[in-house]
Amino acid sequence: MSDLPLIGLLHLLMGTLAVISGAGALAAAKGLRLHRIAGNLFFGAMLLLIASGLYFSVTRSILFTFFLSVMAFHLLSSGWVTVMRREGKTGRFELANCLFILLAGAAALGLGLTETIRGAPLQDDVPSAAFFILAALAVLFGAQDVAVIRRGGCTGKHRIARHLWRMCLSLFIAVTIFFLGNNDVLPEVLRTPFFLTAPIVAVPALMVFWLVRVTFTNWYSKTSLRDAVGRVSEA
Repeated sequence: MSDLPLIGLLHLLMGTLAVISGAGALAAAKGLRLHRIAGNLFFGAMLLLIASGLYFSVTRSILFTFFLSVMAFHLLSSGWVTVMRREGKTGRFELANCLFILLAGAAALGLGLTETIRGAPLQDDVPSAAFFILAALAVLFGAQDVAVIRRGGCTGKHRIARHLWRMCLSLFIAVTIFFLGNNDVLPEVLRTPFFLTAPIVAVPALMVFWLVRVTFTNWYSKTSLRDAVGRVSEA
């Protein structure tokens, strides 16, 4: 690993930290100190992981992973702001981030149409259908943002669910790129099918588990009551 360039070493370290801290945030009791610490580490690691992923995408002229990294940033930042805001509140950041992902979607659509007209892939040999899928996802995320902005924010379990699925999807995109697209920064001994696919499968599985628990059970109301009691006792 000593021959890794600095940016490659950063990518490796941040990818590892994002997976570990993300798993810790998912496993820890929500709202408690351990969850907040793991979540803060995850957010910082993801920002650096996405930044280094963008660097690799630009320097290697890989347009598809560039747009995936942009999408991961949108999901991460919007998921983070969801719990940083007070319930039922939105601001300029949500509007700017919504416009950001819609513009990214328009750019992806433009690339897909360009490939279709040319009849050949662009730099990274990705078919036009892949860019159309990215554009559709961007519109979907943007439309959900518009709905939240028009409602004036999220409250209750819907706020937690929005935070959860956006943070998890950003992690899913990042680990997929990291373990499948840029795994050349990993030691060769770790490039096994199990090691490269296990994190990619685990992230959406945990996301679905928590979404079901938050949305369709009374876990959230019990957690809210427990946290309220804890804050009163601390006071």
